[in-house]
Formats: sequence, structure tokens, C-alpha cells
Amino acid sequence: MNNKPLFMLSLLALTAHQAAFAKDETGKSVSDEAPIVLEEMIVTGTSPVSDMSVKDEITSEEITAKQAQVSDTAKLLEDTAGVSLQAGGGVSSLPILHGLNDTRVKIDVNGMTVNSICPNHMNPALSYIDRTNIGKIIILQGVTPVSMGGDSIGGTISVQSAAPAFAEPGKDILLSGKASSFYRSNGDAFGGSIAAGIANEHVRLDYTGSDTQSGNYTDGKGNTIKSTGYENQNHAATLSFKFDDHFLEIKGGQQHIPFQGFPTARMDLTNNDSIFGNIHYKGTFDWGNLDSKLYLENTSHTMDYGSDRQAIVVMPMETRGRNFGYKIQAELPFGEQDTFRIGNEFHSNFINDFWPPTSNMPSMMGPNTFINLNNATKDRLGTFAEWESNWSDEWKSMVGLRYDRTMTDTGNAQTYNNQLSDYNQANTFNALNHQRNFDTFDVTALMQFTPTLWSQYDFGYARKNRAPSLHELYIWSTNPMVMTMNGWFGDGNGYVGDINLKAETAHNITFTANFNDPKADAWSLKVTPYFSYVENFIDADRCSTCKQPKNGFYYLQFANHDARLWGVDITGRADLFTDKTLGQFSTHAIMSYVNGQRTDGNNLYHMMPFNIKLSLDHKLAGWKNTLEMQFVDSKNDVQAIRNELQTSSYILLNAKTGYQWEHVSIDVGLDNILNKEYYYPLAGAYIGDQNAMTLNGSRLNNQNLPGTGRSVFVGMTVTF
Repeated sequence: MNNKPLFMLSLLALTAHQAAFAKDETGKSVSDEAPIVLEEMIVTGTSPVSDMSVKDEITSEEITAKQAQVSDTAKLLEDTAGVSLQAGGGVSSLPILHGLNDTRVKIDVNGMTVNSICPNHMNPALSYIDRTNIGKIIILQGVTPVSMGGDSIGGTISVQSAAPAFAEPGKDILLSGKASSFYRSNGDAFGGSIAAGIANEHVRLDYTGSDTQSGNYTDGKGNTIKSTGYENQNHAATLSFKFDDHFLEIKGGQQHIPFQGFPTARMDLTNNDSIFGNIHYKGTFDWGNLDSKLYLENTSHTMDYGSDRQAIVVMPMETRGRNFGYKIQAELPFGEQDTFRIGNEFHSNFINDFWPPTSNMPSMMGPNTFINLNNATKDRLGTFAEWESNWSDEWKSMVGLRYDRTMTDTGNAQTYNNQLSDYNQANTFNALNHQRNFDTFDVTALMQFTPTLWSQYDFGYARKNRAPSLHELYIWSTNPMVMTMNGWFGDGNGYVGDINLKAETAHNITFTANFNDPKADAWSLKVTPYFSYVENFIDADRCSTCKQPKNGFYYLQFANHDARLWGVDITGRADLFTDKTLGQFSTHAIMSYVNGQRTDGNNLYHMMPFNIKLSLDHKLAGWKNTLEMQFVDSKNDVQAIRNELQTSSYILLNAKTGYQWEHVSIDVGLDNILNKEYYYPLAGAYIGDQNAMTLNGSRLNNQNLPGTGRSVFVGMTVTF
């Protein structure tokens, strides 16, 4: 609790006590006169939040500083140790935590769990909120408390909009807002956003809107990288109510992406429309706290060839999807030492993936509508209990148990043409019982030891589970064209599912040592080694019934394999020099390494090599400057099954400066100062200029996606 109000109250009480026994000039006791009446005083403070989970938090200030530099919300995570990104479209990168990616990571956006519905995962969860509408991001890697969700083994990313601000009691209407704009030279990217709110003491109404667009970017050699342009529009409104210890928030919004190129996929996104509604209530009662959420999200998604691929024919692919769910959680304090959390949540994911015919006559794409997923559903109902205890000032613990029942199903498949060879395959699939049920138990245990003011140690174990996704289970055709259009890994390969996949079970062990300067906060160091053993890890094998091409691309089928992952994350910072005239100089660094292998000896796909980011920071009044060096080691441990390509090591230099006035801030920067040609290790194969409908039509798989060349960016934000 904040001790300042208590100190002031004690001081006033002591003063009153002394006054009661004071004597006037005649020697008469002051207490014999009229008593002193103090004005009513309300003492307020902030109770510490009971949360001992090991996490990283990206603050509003850090997010605002990068808004002009990036358009992809996922790229706000780049400065967090242990986080890497799989490149996608301009606003659709996929985060990877400790080598575990995509649906292995639980992502909630303002309490909503949103799964991608696209067979190429072109609309991941983080693409559904613009980076200008984010208040903070919380990242938990490895050991995630059971109260943070199930059906994930890699960790949790929680994205939250800024908390609403209400007018102070007795004050007038509160008006606030923010407008920002940016420009980046590489790709001629530009955009803007606006946020406005009006509130009294109990009610607040907010609106946010943004538009971002870019052309194709160029690499370090000046080559235009095709299928990298995009446009993204977001609108959202929020109505909030606050009465005493109760808070209710109602959100609604829409997203429109008219185009987004995907240079590592066989198709481009040609339209994506999404609407959502979200209700959040939390309240404080005599017995504890209650927190509940209810949400619904609907998406209409279309893929086809973009103009950069110069396709002669169209290839329309339509997907309709829905995410619906709720979560209710009660937090029950028990004495001063223990806190119990119990809760229940439900999440339903619906996908209807159908590809309209291009001809009314029997042909490769006609006259039938091809049905990839027929009203497929994945419903998960989970219940959890968690106990957190403060045994002493030095020792804390948290243990939790969670049970999830996951139920999946899909309707019958259909081919383009009843005369095609995969007609019999569709009939075989349709004859199967498609329903699959998964019963999973999660267990987490975390112990925290704080022996001194400058050190803290956290040890955690988690048994986490993930049921197969709908695409992993139910995409059914080994037709070469169909397989080519299914795949969200950026490798250019084609995929088919396996209806008999088992759920993944991960045993995650982490140890974190935190050291810091307890007096001046002049330095800090955080070291986290970790290890994971994953039973039934869903990877891929070469399709045994498919005729494989000879150009380095392959047709693959999902399969269970046991796997091991291990690595280490290090984060550090230190103040270097402070002068009243020159300002404050400091430095910070992040370093990460991960290694992953299947127990049969094959490397896992998309393991980020050793990388380190060092920066020199400077502050003087409202002025901030940063010079940054990023080193990424060569990637030699690649997965042969996917023909993952090796990449060379590289160093990038970036610089930025900014000034903050009371209501205006300006940021200017230069990324890739030396215009270095490089290949990000997890970007994938560059196929953005191709329109091959089968892998045989592709050129050799020998080129990774080039990184972005030199780019100047400038941004301005005005607040009121």
C-alpha cells in the first residue's frame, strides 16, 4: 500500500495530541478550551496486485515510441527476449515464444481469444487490433498460470487497450483525445489514427480509428519485393461505466483489409472484414473480486492472386469464421497470506472454408464448389483453480490445476469435379466419424525466492496441453493444387491433415534470476534458462502417397512426434553517465537462443539462432535518442523435411530521435542505416512473384525472403 497518506495521517494525529497538552501564555492548558475539530479526511492507497507470474510488460510509452516505426502489432514484441517472429503480410506476423509458434501461443485481445480462420493464417489474432489502440502488452513465456488460459503450450500474449479515464468527483466533463500520423520512405508507407473520449464521473464514451497502407518494400540491393503491399483500416467504440467498486465496459468495432500481399504464401489476401463485440465486467465484493468477459467475433475472408503474381486465371478462396466465448473468474483472499482463484471459460471456433468454381463445366476448378472445411467447429470448455500464497517476505508460491474438454467436428468434404482422382478420397473422408474429443489436464507450479533487496529467483514447472487445430485435423485432400493452397508456415510447401492426430503435451521448466539496484535503480539483469519436452508435438512428414516434385518444395502431412526445446534469454540495462547539461546516458541489451529437435533426430522448424540487440540511449528533458545494433547469427540448424533454407549472419544499425512537449511529440528515425542486404532467419521462402497452382510449377526453392532495406520514418502525435 502507498504509505504516504498513512504517514500524513499519523503526523496530523501527533500534532493534535501535542496541541491538546499545550499551554497558553497564562499557563492555562489549551485542553480546557473548546476542543479542536479536524476536517474529515479520506485515506486512500493502492493495494499490491497479487501476481507472482514471471512476465514481460510492454508499456504504453514503449508502444507509442514505436508507432511510426512499425505497422504490424506483432513487431511491438521484437524487443522482448525469447520472442521471435515469422514473417507474413505487412500487418500479420506470427509471434514465436521460446521456439513454439502460432496456435501453441494463446493470444487474447482485450479478453477475446481469436483464432485464425484462414488456411494460410493470414488473419492472426494480433492483426485484429491496430498498434495505436494498445495500452499495454503482457507476455508470459513457458510457465503460464492456469487462470490465463488453456489449449496452449508456448505461453500467453495479452493485449489490452488503455484503461478508460473518468472525470474526478465533482469535476466537469472530461474531454481527451489523441491524433497521430506517420510516414516511412521504404514502400511509401503512411497512415494515421485518431482517438477521442468524453466522460463524467461514472460514464465514458471512446472512439478510435486508424488507416495504414504501404506499397511493396525494397531490399538492401534496391530490388522491389513483390506481394508486400497492404492496407488496413480499424474502427472501435467503447462505452464504460464505473460505480464505486464496479466497472462495466462494452466494446464494439470492425476491421477492413482490402488487400494484403503475402510474399511467403501461394496466395494473397484480397479482402478481410471482421466485426466484434466484447463485454467486460469486474467488481469488488466483501468476499473478493469477480472478473467476467463475453465476446463474439465474425470474419469474412477472401484470398486470390494479387497483381504482382501476374496470374492468367483467378483462384477465389472464401472463408467464413466465428470466435465466441466467455470467461468468469473469482479471486478469493483468505487471510493476509493466501489468494484463491477459481474460474470457468468457454471458447468456440467455427470455420467454413469453401472455394467457388471458376467454370460451370467439368474442369480442374469446376463445376462444384470445393469444400476444404465444412462448418468445422472446435469448442473448448475449461475449469481451473489456482492457489497463490505469501509464506513470508522471502518465499511465495503459486500452484494451479486446469481441466479442458475440447470437442471438434466437421461436415462432409466436396471436390471441384466428381470425375477427379480425389473424388474417391472425399468419399473415404466423408465415411469417417469426424468428431474428435480431447480431455486435457494442465498443472502449473511456481516458487519465488527473494533473499535480498537486489535479487529474486523464480522456478517454475508447467504441464500444458494443446488440442490439434481444425486445419491440422481436417484438411483432407492430397490433390497437388489443393495441398499447395494449404499451409501457414511460409515455406512454400503443401499440406494435408491427419484426422487421428493426438493432443500435444508439453512439460515446461524455467528458472529466472533477477538482479537489480535497490537504491538508485541504476542497473538490472534478468537471466532465464528453460527446457521443454513436448509429447506428440504436431510436426510434418513427407506425404507417402504424394508424387513429390524435384525443385526443393514438398507435399507434407501433419504427424505427431516427441520433441525437445531448450534455450536461454538474457535482458540487462545500466545507467552509464548523467550530467545536468548533457543529460542521461544508458544502455540496454537483450539476448536469446533456442534449440529444438525431434527425438528422431530431425531439427524442428523455425528455430531462431543466437541473436543480440544492444542500444545506447540518451535522455535530456523531453528529448530521447537511441542508437541500436542488432546481431543475428547464421542459421545452420534447419529442418530438412521442409527444406528450410540456411541464412547468413548479419548486423543491422538503427537510429531514432524524438522530442516530447506537453501535448505534442515528434519521432524521426533511420532503420538499416547501412542499407544491409540480409535474410531474416524465420521469414521463409520468397514466392511473392509466383502464381504456381502446383509445386511443380515453382522455380527452385533456393531463395529466402529478403529483409527491408534502408528506411527513414517520421511520426507525430498530438494529445489533448
